[in-house]
Amino acid sequence: MALLGALCGWIIHAYLPPVYEAQAVFSATIDYTQTGMMTQFEQDQALNAVGHLIASGEVLDRVVAQSRTKGMSLTVAELRRMGTVERQVDAFILRLRTVNAERAAYLANLWAGEANALINDAQAHALQAAHLARYLQSLESCLQRSLVIPPAPTLCYQRSPTEIQDLITETSQQLQAERQASRNLFPGLLIQWVEEATPPTQPTQFGRNDLMLAGALIGLLVGIISVEVLPPFRHITS
Repeated sequence: MALLGALCGWIIHAYLPPVYEAQAVFSATIDYTQTGMMTQFEQDQALNAVGHLIASGEVLDRVVAQSRTKGMSLTVAELRRMGTVERQVDAFILRLRTVNAERAAYLANLWAGEANALINDAQAHALQAAHLARYLQSLESCLQRSLVIPPAPTLCYQRSPTEIQDLITETSQQLQAERQASRNLFPGLLIQWVEEATPPTQPTQFGRNDLMLAGALIGLLVGIISVEVLPPFRHITS
């Protein structure tokens, strides 16, 4: 019975429309000369931010909008069902499955392209945030020294303590905005789109093993019920 169920699962899979999988790949590494030593948790947190960004709703909204300009009727929910983002050490693999090989590659590259654009934008904001953080630190240092040893040193740009405090407030607000726009990325995180998707030549076997296993389990269950419950089978076994 189990073997018959597995065979039924294989037959069902054979009659389903073929599914093609296209892949685009990003690499993400950390430049420790910029960040210093990081714990494993901090490294995972930093790298996982890349995966979250690639799979973010903002990216998917952009993909859907772009696909509609090409006449495709696609929703974010459908795109989430079709695609996944998987991390493998320092690589992020964007997999997209659909029944058309060309469409799979096109949507995978469209998704990767929108993700890459958002990553580049976030990295620019992360770099600006780093500059503002250093500038803010110099202002705070100036303010402290100007209050202890007036007049303020030349590092304080010939400004009064009140003016410096106003600059600190303004810079802090800019820094907060830039950090938010950086989407948890930082300058020491190096991200690249390293592999574009190409139309797959063979359909994926996605789902075949699951169907065969399910068929085998159902067949096994039917066999057990037949032996234990149905009278003819009980008589034969006795």
